[in-house]
Amino acid sequence: MSAIFGVWKIRGENVKETDLLQMQAGLTHYGRNQQDFRLCQDLGLGACLYLPDLSRMQDTPVYTDETGNILVSDAQIYNQTELVNEYKLVESENVSTQALLMAAYRKWGEKCPRYLNGDFAFAIWDRQKKQLFIARDHLGVRPLFYYYSGSTFAFATDMRVLLALPWVGKQLDEVKLYSLLSGTFHIAPERTYFEHIKSLPQAHVLKVDSQSIQKEKYWTPGAGEKITFSTDAEYTQALFDVVDDAIRRRVNYTQAVISAELSGGLDSAVITILASRELKRNGRSLGNLYSWSPPVDLLDLQPADERELIAAVCRQEGLHCLFDNPLEVSAVREDHATLPSGGSASEKPLYRELQELSSRGVSYILSGWGGDDAISQRASLFSLLRAGYWKHFVQQTWLLAHGSFLKFLKVVLANSIIVYLKRRISYFYQPARRAPSIASKEFSKKMKRRCKKDRLEFAVNPVKFLESGAIQTRTELTARLGALFNVQHLFPFLDYQVVDFALSIPRTLYHRQGVNRYIFRQAFSEILPRDYAKYSTKDDIAKSTLLRSNRAEGNLTRIRAAVSQLDRNLFSAYINWDSLQAMVNATPVKQKANTHISRRLAVCMDIQTILAETVQESVSMSGSS
Repeated sequence: MSAIFGVWKIRGENVKETDLLQMQAGLTHYGRNQQDFRLCQDLGLGACLYLPDLSRMQDTPVYTDETGNILVSDAQIYNQTELVNEYKLVESENVSTQALLMAAYRKWGEKCPRYLNGDFAFAIWDRQKKQLFIARDHLGVRPLFYYYSGSTFAFATDMRVLLALPWVGKQLDEVKLYSLLSGTFHIAPERTYFEHIKSLPQAHVLKVDSQSIQKEKYWTPGAGEKITFSTDAEYTQALFDVVDDAIRRRVNYTQAVISAELSGGLDSAVITILASRELKRNGRSLGNLYSWSPPVDLLDLQPADERELIAAVCRQEGLHCLFDNPLEVSAVREDHATLPSGGSASEKPLYRELQELSSRGVSYILSGWGGDDAISQRASLFSLLRAGYWKHFVQQTWLLAHGSFLKFLKVVLANSIIVYLKRRISYFYQPARRAPSIASKEFSKKMKRRCKKDRLEFAVNPVKFLESGAIQTRTELTARLGALFNVQHLFPFLDYQVVDFALSIPRTLYHRQGVNRYIFRQAFSEILPRDYAKYSTKDDIAKSTLLRSNRAEGNLTRIRAAVSQLDRNLFSAYINWDSLQAMVNATPVKQKANTHISRRLAVCMDIQTILAETVQESVSMSGSS
């Protein structure tokens, strides 16, 4: 990973060097190899580079071309060969990433991100146009946050360095906060928990000039020409090829040590197997794998245990897997500070994973994140019905009815009207998982109309889900935590060509004969251990069994701790303190509900911590200047 940052005083006021030094210091752990910035009166741009390969050492933090245009980037470009050989952007592949990006901008202008296959966030100061051009990759793998007041524009890989600037407001974003406290599924990918800090959504560019700021979308998954073949065999081969290509591009991008996350799921198994075989072809090997399941010596094998599937992959490919101990409390480093990411349950195991693998010399970790949402999507009959595949819906329900008209009607109802009602009527929708709102009555009354519930479309529309910002909760979390350990995650299933292919073939291929992910299972059946294709529960029974005995009490303990530590002045207008106090005094019977409440409060604690730290930094820097 790397990081970029910048400040532009649009009205001509000089940028303070102390602001840029402060931003650089706050981002150095993202890129320990090189750090620098360029200050030109009213404009300052900088970067901190992570360069684990000697082959990438020609990269520099700040790149200036012969016309005076300035570029900073946090980028890994996987189609460099095509950009050089097919598009003739530069004369040789032996150029820096920054030179390649600048050549792409010179050739295609503001359309250049469309031609890039990679994980990137970059900013270019166009001297002639007097415009700042910023782009984020197709699926938002690399983070990018910004602040705009009309007279000042600032951006950074990490929002904390923006909040630490003394002239950036620290007010909370009430829509985002209400969505958290109430458990409302509200799609707003640009919002953060801070009103003045925005996230640039995936597949967007930002153009800032002296008059305005414009945000434009450059790509929509599956919006192009639909892909059709004559036979299933052609679909399965094409799917295999596009996935294999995405994995090969990433493992061959670097000569550093690569590891992979492995579970009982199809996605991680496919990535692990194909990556291992590609590395072996090139005389290399995949490092220790990592699973979030507990080791067998901590908990015996359970029925339908995914650890047996993990062992099958390791035996087949000659690999070794490390297992996570969820009962272990890792020592938190001094520079460990998170940002609110929606109360993700992934933070602790991810932290332990990074801590373990970095100690073993790993620089990159392959992850199957995003597979469920595109290339291996779990389509349901209801989602296909909503998408307009009526004929396929009828054919499949009749097939499941085994010739019985009465059973046919039952299957139709179970996969249409009943599902719709369950999703529309909150009382019937996963009642065991529901958690009460902890927003105050006054706050709820104020925000209900501003914070629309999007659960139904969010659940059945893959494009809307992909563009909702949900994917970025994990990519931004891995970027923040990975920076602490000098380790970066790679997401082959977030390759835009993979996602585009998945949403350009008929969705009926993903659900047949009562089997979801049908085409994906078919495409990789020959490389997977036999039991993988049949395994469909993916509920991590070992981890849930290990934690079940103490989870409820643990959640209640965390709720009690948060209630005692939260700043009541900060959250006085937002949280229902009486409701929370009632939970503190209750017995831990509503386990799943308490899990959601404890996660919401954890985010509130993050917000409080970040505000305390950034306000202190602001005061410190103001005093020193």
